[in-house]
Amino acid sequence: MKIVHVVETWVGGIASYVTALMIEQRSCGHNVVLVCDPDNMDVAKLDVDGIDIVPYRSSRNPLRFVAISRAVRKIIKLLHADVIHCHSSYAGVYVRLSYFGEEKVLYTPHAWSFMKKDISRMTAFAFALVEKWLARRCTRILCMSFDEVRAANKYGIGSDKLELVYTGIPTDVAAERIDVETEAATQPARHIHVGYFGRLDYQKGFDILVDALPLLKDHLQVHVFGTAVRGGVAMPDGAPCVTYHGWVGPEDARRAMRRMDVIVVPSRWEGLALVPIEAMRAGKVLVVSSESSLPEQVIHGYNGLMLRQLTGACLAEQLNSLSIDECRRMGANSRHVFDHAFNAERFFKSLMNYYESV
Repeated sequence: MKIVHVVETWVGGIASYVTALMIEQRSCGHNVVLVCDPDNMDVAKLDVDGIDIVPYRSSRNPLRFVAISRAVRKIIKLLHADVIHCHSSYAGVYVRLSYFGEEKVLYTPHAWSFMKKDISRMTAFAFALVEKWLARRCTRILCMSFDEVRAANKYGIGSDKLELVYTGIPTDVAAERIDVETEAATQPARHIHVGYFGRLDYQKGFDILVDALPLLKDHLQVHVFGTAVRGGVAMPDGAPCVTYHGWVGPEDARRAMRRMDVIVVPSRWEGLALVPIEAMRAGKVLVVSSESSLPEQVIHGYNGLMLRQLTGACLAEQLNSLSIDECRRMGANSRHVFDHAFNAERFFKSLMNYYESV
């Protein structure tokens, strides 16, 4: 099968999601091509053997959408794709503005544009109308969470187009469990290390963490891994309990996450956040907002805590309440949830069933 993935930006969850998907598809013998804008990604960081990369020029200027769509269509036609999988809103527009005949088009929103909390109701309604119209131009829309399905239904996007496929990620079970068990067995009671992984922006709720910092108890040490992309929130100056590590690559992030006790995800909206899944793989307790799909990943008091209110005070209260023993108990439960709901084998099998069925 010839599979073409189309992306606009190559950062955060989308990059992780598409990379894992391409690796699995390539290992299954499929011919995989990535169509991307080189100005929005560091090609050197895409280390996937056997994946062809074809460039195009993207833009967020609506006046250029038609021209970009024609250029992308021309590229895809030359590639003779069987399945075209476009990821996120802008790539979804570029691909679906054009008509494809024999090629089947799959679309993953990675959080609908109309789910944003920093836009007006009128803007959200306009985005929804565009998505409803474009839905007719694809074979299936692969939602990453029930929250995405519910949002689509609210705005009249046909249920016959929607499929729910929870994301899964690969794991090295033996290595990760050895790391977690060794750390738990050898380290005495100590500081609780709290990790934040992601963009330092409004969507991800980084400002909520910043507001919580002055209220945290002395035994909590916060580590920030990430950088601002668009509309970022500034790192606070002089906060003694915070260590800022900047952006780190996937492997470094994976190792850093294993050294944490708690992972915070105070997002305002998500499709299906990958950071909680990565935290569960590492066996860490989660403290998350109750927005969007996050309640689908965390059972309050079992594998993490959910914020009753999306405020710094509420986040500080939840973090201050944690002990080392509770972190270990809920961290073990997190690993259990990952193994049963978010492992890669289940995800890839479900997704490839949709590829083959179309």
